[in-house]
Amino acid sequence: MAEPASEHELVMLARALVVPAPGELAALLYRERIAPAAISPDGARLIGDALAQCWPALWRRGGVAPGVALDGARGRIWERHAPAGLTFSTATLDLLRWLVAQPLTAPPAALARLPAAELTIGDQVVVYLALAGTEPPAQVAIAAQPMVAAAALAWLGFAHLLAGAPPSFAALCAGTGAIVVEALGGELARRWRAVELAKRAITSPDALIALGAAQDATLTGFLAAADHQRRRDLAGFVIDAAAPLLARDLAPSAPLDPSAALARRAQARVAGGALLRAVRTWARWDAAHRGVRFIDDDYAAAQVLLARFEAIGAAGAARAAAWLAELASLAPTTVPGPAATVEAP
Repeated sequence: MAEPASEHELVMLARALVVPAPGELAALLYRERIAPAAISPDGARLIGDALAQCWPALWRRGGVAPGVALDGARGRIWERHAPAGLTFSTATLDLLRWLVAQPLTAPPAALARLPAAELTIGDQVVVYLALAGTEPPAQVAIAAQPMVAAAALAWLGFAHLLAGAPPSFAALCAGTGAIVVEALGGELARRWRAVELAKRAITSPDALIALGAAQDATLTGFLAAADHQRRRDLAGFVIDAAAPLLARDLAPSAPLDPSAALARRAQARVAGGALLRAVRTWARWDAAHRGVRFIDDDYAAAQVLLARFEAIGAAGAARAAAWLAELASLAPTTVPGPAATVEAP
């Protein structure tokens, strides 16, 4: 029989999500309990105090690194942007209650569903931290929930765990959402690069096709939103994810099951190029940036973006285009060599 959970456990869970404490988080997540029926004012205040540390948590994940804004301003992220508050809705409390009540080692089908909801940027940050703080099978169980699929930030960091169509990315490309994405840029790059390397162990064409579809939908949607909001810099994680692979000539490759239909394997090969297609978009942007004149209003922004793309450059863009052409060919899939090192997403 499930034991009752205390308010204290909800507070400790909020704290463990914001300030990484893997052992404590595991102890809180991997048991089945009954969430408290109500939260006292003191409990709500303590949870609020824990969530108030979300900005420092984001700084620790990369926001402390100096950067350059599109207007040329330099400094750490809080020096380049006016203070912005994170707001949280009842969805965050619903998530905490769900996390503390469900035995996350159980199969996703055995867990109660966490319904989709309209999420604030603060809610999305907590969803992201829940995914970032766990590993399979708990991570997979969390990703399977409708509320998580409604968080655009979850797609940006964990598209490889999600399926279907991502929500709009517009809120992540302006205001507070854009600052959150900036702070997570380095971490997002590492996650996308790790998934690229992990593809080299995929043998199932269907699995690679599903992964590619989620990645394509995420990158296409986010790059379009960033372009629309004139915040192409927010997509810099694509450059940082791809540049080391291009520099080391680690072409995408997967030992696909040779017994699978040739057409299915060909489709899977194309699906494996999602990150390269985002590089191709950046290359088109780069060509446009080179055409911006000194007298044009967005000259300063164009110079920042030109410098950003230098990590890949014309040679890297050409290599990415060649890899995409190779993926589209019917050449046999080769088994990756020993050079690739898989990073943990």
